[in-house]
Amino acid sequence: MNPYWLIVQERAAAYSVAQEKPDATLLSGLPVLAKHAEDFSFFHTLHVMQFCLSVIVFEDCPPHLRTPTGVPDLARLVPEDADALTALTTAEDLRAQFGMGLTEGLCAVEDQVTATGRARTAVQRVLDQVPHGATGRERMLDIVYELRDDPRAIAAVIALTAVALREVAGQQGPGAAPARP
Repeated sequence: MNPYWLIVQERAAAYSVAQEKPDATLLSGLPVLAKHAEDFSFFHTLHVMQFCLSVIVFEDCPPHLRTPTGVPDLARLVPEDADALTALTTAEDLRAQFGMGLTEGLCAVEDQVTATGRARTAVQRVLDQVPHGATGRERMLDIVYELRDDPRAIAAVIALTAVALREVAGQQGPGAAPARP
C-alpha cells in the first residue's frame, strides 16, 4: 500500500474512535481531519471519510440499516430530516456568532442545504461501490473528486459520515465488539 493510504487508514481509525466515544459530539474527530487537511488539503479529508464509509460503516452496519442488496442505506443511517435540523442549527449558530438575523442565517445556509444534497448522493454512491472491490475503490475516488471544489459539500460529507459512524456504533451497543477484525 502506498504511504499516503497508510496515513489515510491511520487517520480514519483515529477519527472513528473519536466519533464512537459515548460522550463524543459530531465535532470530536475534527482535530484528526484538521491535521490531514494541514498535511495535504481540505479536499483530501474526503479520503479519510471514504475510508471510514467503505471500511467501518460498511462492515459494522447492522442488517436492518442496509438495502436489500446488503449495502448500508444512508437514508436509514442518517434520515433526511437530520439535514433540515442541521441547516436550522447552523442558521441559529450563525445568528448567535455573528449577530445576524435568523433570516440572514437561513439565507447563508441555503447553499449548504444544496451541498448537503450533493454530499448525501456522493456518500451513498461511495457505499454502493464497496462490493465492487478494486474497481469500486477507483470509482470511489472519482466520486469524491467530483466534490473537490465545493467546501460546503466536503463539510456535509464529513457531517454525514460522523452521524453514520455514530449510528453504527450505537447499533452495536456500549462495549460491543465491532464486526470488523
